[in-house]
Amino acid sequence: MRRRLIPYGNDPQLITPALTFARLRRRAKVNAGIGNESQRRYWNLKAYVLKGPGVLTAEEREIPRPGPTEVLIRVTNVGICGSDIHLYKGTYNGPQNYPILFGHEWSGIVEKTGDKVTKVKPGDKVTGDCSRYCGHCDNCSADRNLCRTIEKFGITIDGASAEYILRDEQYLYRADPEADLALLALTEPIAVAKHLLEKILKLGGSYQGKRVLIYGGGAIGQAALLLLRLYYGCEQVDLSDLIEYRTGLARELGANIPPAEALKWELENDYPNMYNRTRYDVVIETTGVAPVFANGLNLLKPGGYLGCVGMIKTAEIPQKLIVTKSLTVTGSIGGTEEFEGVIAFIQENRDAVRKLISHVFPAAETDQAFAMATEASKAMKISIAL
Repeated sequence: MRRRLIPYGNDPQLITPALTFARLRRRAKVNAGIGNESQRRYWNLKAYVLKGPGVLTAEEREIPRPGPTEVLIRVTNVGICGSDIHLYKGTYNGPQNYPILFGHEWSGIVEKTGDKVTKVKPGDKVTGDCSRYCGHCDNCSADRNLCRTIEKFGITIDGASAEYILRDEQYLYRADPEADLALLALTEPIAVAKHLLEKILKLGGSYQGKRVLIYGGGAIGQAALLLLRLYYGCEQVDLSDLIEYRTGLARELGANIPPAEALKWELENDYPNMYNRTRYDVVIETTGVAPVFANGLNLLKPGGYLGCVGMIKTAEIPQKLIVTKSLTVTGSIGGTEEFEGVIAFIQENRDAVRKLISHVFPAAETDQAFAMATEASKAMKISIAL
């Protein structure tokens, strides 16, 4: 029988297959101060590390002990986002770091807290912000998603793809004891959609009695659809996407799917057509495709609102339409400040939100999870269960 040495306390012990997974987990807990202090174990069980594009490894790492304002969390679910897919493929076009623990959409259970933590307690179900912000700069006073020293969990600093993670309590949000942990991990993408929708409201837009078009039926587009229908009370929501799987789900969630030809209007150059055609009050752009952005401007009524979460590197913009139709165009990033409301929304609409999860993979099959996440014709939100 093959044996190997691993550190255990001050005396290395022989590890054989008889040392079961359950025993290893118990020993891992001890190192974090969760078990008998007379026993010690140096390593947790698994951390899933993205070493570089396409290179994902499972490593043993020491379980960290929480500092005074920190919380040790046992992660239960991690969602795969479009940003994670780009990191995995090596096509992410923003600031990034390797090696890194991926994952900024997650849920878990509090295991241990620092002695100054008051926001959560052991046993609480929690999720957390996708960004680390300072909370006191001038940008944070307006929108913490725009902090001057911001870091992105899972992109520029370690995310949640490990069995245990540390977070400062200011980045955590507690859910009800009966919350579904797989659904709780959807808080961040739904919060991203809500942050954009709230920005449009603050700029003077509205949704009740209005007609809204969503461009893109990925997770953010479907989340915006759910919010518009179930939270904001919008009855006329159209969604446009080229993938049948996505439009089928959107229909199930209450969207109307207009024929593609109905959205292919020529850019107008005369005022009667600009001002008299019946169009949309609000367009939500989630695709990051330049012609879609331009067509969104064309489809808006005078005085309409275009909200963007899709990111385009470069685009030719028919700026004349913004001026002549007096349009309001806004972008939005992140979902901080919306988490508490979204957690309540998920709890109240569990059956509808659950439809966003198309696949659940065990952590040992994380590579397969990423492969499935790239199959837009077959998958929506992928959840990894740790």
